[in-house]
Formats: sequence, structure tokens, C-alpha cells
Amino acid sequence: MSGQKFPIEEGPSYVNPTHPRAAGYWKQYEGLSTRLSGRIYLSDILDANTGWENFKGEPVEPVDLAKQTPENYHDTHNHYQLLMSEVSNFLPGANAVPIWGDGAAIQNGSAAWGAFFSARSDYLIGSGSVVEALVPEGTNRDCAREDYDCSLTGIEVDVINAGKPGVFPNKAKHGITVVGFGNPNSHALSIICENFDCAPDLRRGQFEAGIYLQNSLHPVYGRLIVSDMEKAHIGLDFRTTVFDWGAIQIKGAGQGTGIVFNSGAGGEIYTGQRWGGQGEPCAEWLTIRLPEVGLRIVSADSTHEILTIEAPPASEEQGEDAPRHRILVDGQDIIAELDRTRRELAELHERVSALESLRQRLADLLGQ
Repeated sequence: MSGQKFPIEEGPSYVNPTHPRAAGYWKQYEGLSTRLSGRIYLSDILDANTGWENFKGEPVEPVDLAKQTPENYHDTHNHYQLLMSEVSNFLPGANAVPIWGDGAAIQNGSAAWGAFFSARSDYLIGSGSVVEALVPEGTNRDCAREDYDCSLTGIEVDVINAGKPGVFPNKAKHGITVVGFGNPNSHALSIICENFDCAPDLRRGQFEAGIYLQNSLHPVYGRLIVSDMEKAHIGLDFRTTVFDWGAIQIKGAGQGTGIVFNSGAGGEIYTGQRWGGQGEPCAEWLTIRLPEVGLRIVSADSTHEILTIEAPPASEEQGEDAPRHRILVDGQDIIAELDRTRRELAELHERVSALESLRQRLADLLGQ
């Protein structure tokens, strides 16, 4: 490996002599022409000679992960940290901040990052990388390239709460808080991939999901996304994306499990069994529950009601005598029209019956 020897003895840096950094090598940018610079470096490796201890500082052997289960995970994983920064706060009213990264863009056109994290996997055997010579003996030698796999987490934020639940009026407990200052900013959370702004065939590293929650919301009062603002322009903006199987997929299981408007006063749309599944155990119905006032379909310019369903007035009448919904098409009351038609048909039926009776009497007279 070429490169100037890293000055391990200068400054507060720590560089393991077997790490590529000791030779001044940036593995992160291997093969690129990126210009690099820095001041403090902490570089280490984990191998079979790494020592381990428990929370009391007693030497222990690493855990065999073959014995790990979801139930005993807390006691059965091996955790190494190169930098441990910790503050114990015994002063009410003060903020304990173990790490603060502050990047300031001063010159016009410059850029600043508050922090930068990366988690990478790298199959070095046979890769042609100059770092391959530093790979400990036996590493990946029995693993084919196509079988190579590692677990990666860019950053983990743990919220370990021993106090009251983080709901009002108790104190808040946040996982990540993004605070904007100064002039209006862009995205509070931006998820991109390698070459995201290039042609589709050049993009790499796309994610399976943008945001993923796994059994992490309180089953009684948990909310997936909460908007607590007086006003904004658009809620969910999917104007530039075409989805192959629906912009929204909802698992419906009856009333209250679909889309609810104005806490139910504005009606709701849901799927599920009709009347609780009585007599139809496998049937899936799409149900629109009317709001308290009614439902209407208007013209394209929102100036004309094409179809209107009006809720009946409050009444103590029950059964057939109870007031019914009014259904209007282009302002015409269809129920009233049906009732009028029904009455006319009944009157016509009576007249036809009377004529039929008269015809029968005439036939009887003529037959005599």
C-alpha cells in the first residue's frame, strides 16, 4: 500500500497500526478522485484478538449468535464502540449534550453538514482493493461472493424512558427532533439513493421502504403520523409518482378501520363484512357511511349538485312511518317521484280492476 505514513503520535487521534488509515489510506473513497482532508482520526479494527467485558468491566468471551433469539437479544449480542461520549445530568433545567456537531457555511456557495454517518459492507477478498492485504487471515475465505451478506444500520437512536409516558401533559420523549431556524428550509427528512438525480439505470442502493414501523406504536393511543399545524398547502403530495398497486393500501375490518372524516361527523369509507358478517362470513363490502347532514356529488365547476342524499329530520317515528332520506338528481326528489309514481300506478290499478269487473259483469249479462 502506498501513501504517506499517518502521524499517529500527533494530536488526539488514535489509529490502529493495522488499519488502512495508518498508511494514510481512505477506504471510503477508494477509486474516486474526491479531495479529502481532516484533523482528528479514530480508526480501529475488530478481529479475533479483540477483548470483551460485561457492564461491570469484567472480562468475558463474546456471545455465540447461534444462541440468539428475539426474547434474549438484550443479553446475547456483542457490542463494540470506538468512541463513547456520555454525560450524567444531575442539574434540573440544564441540557446534557454528549456530542454536538456544528458545521457553518460562511462563504457564499459553501456547504455544511452537522454530521455524517455511514455503515458499509465490503467484500474485499479478490476485489483488487489495496486494503485486501490487511484483511485478517481467514476472513471471508470460506464465503463465496454470492453468499456474502451483512447487517447495516446507518444510525440508531435509542430513547430509554424510565419516567412517565411521553404524552401530554408529561414531558416529551423524542427519538429525533428536527428543528428549523432562520429562513424557510427545504426537507426536514430527505431520503435519497446513490445517483438519485441520474438516469434510472444509473441509480443504486434504493430502499425497500421509506419509513418502516414494526410493533412500535402504543396499541391504545399510538398514531402513525400526526400533523399539529393550523394550515399547510398539501397533505400527501404524490403528483409526480405513479404507483403500481395503489397510492394507498388500507386493510379494512369494518367501521372505523377505513377513512374517517371529521372524527366521524363527516362520514367514513371502509371495507368489511356487511352487518358484522351475519350470514355472509366471507363477503367483503365497500361501505360509505353518510355524514350527519348528507352526501352530494357536484359538477366539475362545483356550481351544480348532480346527486344529493339528504339525511331525514329528527323524529321519534319508527318503521315505515319514520322519515326517510331524500335523494335528489339534478334537484329532483327521486323518492318523492317514486312515491308519486307508485300512487299513480295504484290508482291506475284500481281503475283497471274496476274496468275488469265491469267487463266481467257485461260478459255475464250477454251470456244470459
